[in-house]
Amino acid sequence: MAMRWRRLGPNRADQASRYGSRTTLHIRPRVYIRGRDIAVIGGGIGGPACAIGLAQNGHNVTLYERASSLESVGFAFRITPDSDLCLKYLGIDTMDGGAVVANTSRMMDYKGNVIFENKENTDSEKAKKGSSVFAYRPHLQQQLLDRAKECGVRLETGVKVLDVDVDEGSISLENGSKATADLIVAADGVHSLVRPHIVDSKKYFPKVSTGHGCLRFTIPKKPVLEDPRASQIVSDDFRMVSMRGNDRAIIVYPVDYDTQFNFTCTHPEKLSRAATEGGDLAEAVAYNHKISPEMVLEMYKEFDQRAIRFLELADPHGFRVWKLVDMDEIPRWSAKRTVLLGDACHPVLPFGFSGASMAIEDATTLAALLPKDVGVEQVRERLDLYEQIRRPRVERVRESSREIARGREEKQFITEYRAFLTEHDTVECARRAVDEHFGKE
Repeated sequence: MAMRWRRLGPNRADQASRYGSRTTLHIRPRVYIRGRDIAVIGGGIGGPACAIGLAQNGHNVTLYERASSLESVGFAFRITPDSDLCLKYLGIDTMDGGAVVANTSRMMDYKGNVIFENKENTDSEKAKKGSSVFAYRPHLQQQLLDRAKECGVRLETGVKVLDVDVDEGSISLENGSKATADLIVAADGVHSLVRPHIVDSKKYFPKVSTGHGCLRFTIPKKPVLEDPRASQIVSDDFRMVSMRGNDRAIIVYPVDYDTQFNFTCTHPEKLSRAATEGGDLAEAVAYNHKISPEMVLEMYKEFDQRAIRFLELADPHGFRVWKLVDMDEIPRWSAKRTVLLGDACHPVLPFGFSGASMAIEDATTLAALLPKDVGVEQVRERLDLYEQIRRPRVERVRESSREIARGREEKQFITEYRAFLTEHDTVECARRAVDEHFGKE
């Protein structure tokens, strides 16, 4: 790794002119500022994003991922302008990874009646900073990992973390080795191994707070647009369509370089419970439970026939279902120099379309708070500031997501919530907090 030197004190020429050429010079030596040793646990979205930001600052970052292959299992999600701005800060252009702009959306009831329509990315100047897009998870994850490598992050794949010693600042690995770090960042998901070392896991744990399950699948775009019935619901004019009613929803939007439609369909969890029985919540959240097309059609049989056509066009073996869980507010996000990030800290329901965005914002905030010259003794105070910055925003996302899940969908509420999400500059917010907390240098 190339060393960067910072020169301290005036240069030789300045001193000679000030004191005379015969003056004895006392020159301070050049000092190499060494970054902190940081361990990031989890190779999903928030972990690599955090690793990139910290590595860009000049820290020595190692990313640990238990999977031997980092091929992502997953579908898609919305990236709101606030998190797209964060990704640009990290050197990621989502469009290069096949993200699709979310220009116009339509909300309908389950019978197919239009409730209202919404336009996004209408301000060209704001869109230059951050846009609302639909990202395909495997592509975005690969972009993040590639960027992490470019920034010098050491990737340790197929390495399972068995334990964390918060007091010692170390992690124990399945292969018998141990690693120490100045900072441990836990981005290891909703069923985090690290969280029980921060808070009481008997009091704070993931739960099915609103009783919903989620069905996901994808369909190539071409057959949908060529179908006489299905094409009446989605088109190139409407990038996202949401149909809601009877405590169920069908949401569809394009992903993967605009070649596929991603479907997210929510319903009362009890309707799909038979498909998830026998598996724990960790498996359910990983959406690896198959569900039969017959069961799917039964769950959404009361929807408009144009929406039913989507289900008929899907691969009958491609339906996946899981229970939707979140978690109540936890009393603290860190202990000593170990900190939680994303779903490990504050899992939220997908109804607020911001789970991934919150993890990306967390990662970018930590990067903004931890410059290369931060001392080990300063890390603890910076982690407290991270929590102070992020907690109120995440709390609103959690509660708004629950409200939407329970049926709140009036236009004013949705419009105000979207504005809250999108009109936010994570990096500027963190820098402002540093100035206010520590005083401008």
